[in-house]
Amino acid sequence: MTTPDVTITGSSASRPTSEPAGPEPIASVPSTSGRTAAWVPIVLRRLIGVVAAVALVVGMSFGAAKPAEAKGNVWNRVAKCESGGRWKINTGNGYYGGLQFSASTWRAYGGKKYGKQAHKASKAEQIAIARRVLAGQGPGAWGGCARKAGLTKKTGKAKRHAKPALTKAQKKAKAAKIKKLKATKVATVTKKTHSLKKLAKRYYVKGGWQAVYRLNVGKVVKRPKAHIKHGTKIRLR
Repeated sequence: MTTPDVTITGSSASRPTSEPAGPEPIASVPSTSGRTAAWVPIVLRRLIGVVAAVALVVGMSFGAAKPAEAKGNVWNRVAKCESGGRWKINTGNGYYGGLQFSASTWRAYGGKKYGKQAHKASKAEQIAIARRVLAGQGPGAWGGCARKAGLTKKTGKAKRHAKPALTKAQKKAKAAKIKKLKATKVATVTKKTHSLKKLAKRYYVKGGWQAVYRLNVGKVVKRPKAHIKHGTKIRLR
């Protein structure tokens, strides 16, 4: 919040007109010992009160600032600096998305899997590619914004093969799919599951490919990567 400028002129403007010209006289009272005990001047006591109040307000301000500073992860802060936090931005300057990827960087780190350019991908997908870039190039890839946001390989969770974080809905759907696969007792071999190893991995078979082989002796060869004819019915449990 800003306060309006006030122009003060003249020596009398250095204090409010209601302030006394000088300190109030020191009052004294007789003590029980017969000696006079000097009281603290009222002005001094007022000053102490003002200082204490200011210290309290400042302390509360700093305390209130901490949650605001901590709000959001480091990639949100980098995006705020790079693009104003606009994850779908494309201004035509050759850099795209919330974290301002160049086309070549986006492509080099596997971004085209999620979108032709960064702004076509989701926020989670952009962050995943950013984590890969961070692992390969370090925070210097974002220059001053990295320093301002406090980006390091640790805070940005650098990882060469980072994948997008799943939403709650995606997590729920994935869990349901895994549950269904684990319950499958007989599978039909496809291009994705044309070996014992692939079948065991795909359907979460306890005991791995050896367990699948034991249930299908005479139908398949005892080799984890041996090709199985498409359309073959294979027992899994």
